[in-house]
Amino acid sequence: MFYPLFLDLIDRPVLVVGGGVVAERKVNSLLEAGADVRLVSPDLTDHLQELSTRKAIRVHHRKFQESDLDGVMLVVSATDDRPTQEQVAEAARGRGILVNTVDRPALCDFIVPAVLRRGDVVLAISTSGRSPSLAAALRAKLEKVVTPDVARAARVLGEVRSEVHEQFPDPDKRKEVFERIVETGILDWISQCDDATALRRVRDIIERSK
Repeated sequence: MFYPLFLDLIDRPVLVVGGGVVAERKVNSLLEAGADVRLVSPDLTDHLQELSTRKAIRVHHRKFQESDLDGVMLVVSATDDRPTQEQVAEAARGRGILVNTVDRPALCDFIVPAVLRRGDVVLAISTSGRSPSLAAALRAKLEKVVTPDVARAARVLGEVRSEVHEQFPDPDKRKEVFERIVETGILDWISQCDDATALRRVRDIIERSK
């Protein structure tokens, strides 16, 4: 059983071991999260080489060494070399560093879910490592339900968050106000107006909640 959480990786050092297409996908997602990506591999895809050339990632063109773990927060082992996978997992765990080993659940301290992003709304879908393909299929289904309007709703609610906190010191009342906004069906009616109109409507609900 895994404990789900979202990590703030902005400027945090993360090591990726491997230089193939799987490592490339992992690096891209880590860069999107703002991580300080370090990579070790004798060979690189063209895209990873390009990232290295423009210094978007730091690369050691060789096999993994335990010293590569110095100062690292997380490790993603994205190589298909099984001895290297085991070496990385053992070294990381020996230092108390969380490691993810692609396609080797037994060598994972954490797993990476299928992710659906709509602006600030992020849905993570996991089968606890049982079937990444099923997780991807579930994500595809949710894409039809969680539309870009969900991101707009989150953006509008974020705009009024500090206002609600200032006007309603009581946390229970604040919760009631936000629930009232959501219960108006904002996820449906926001598709029929622009952000400015939606914001006026939300502020009207807040005013009537006093």
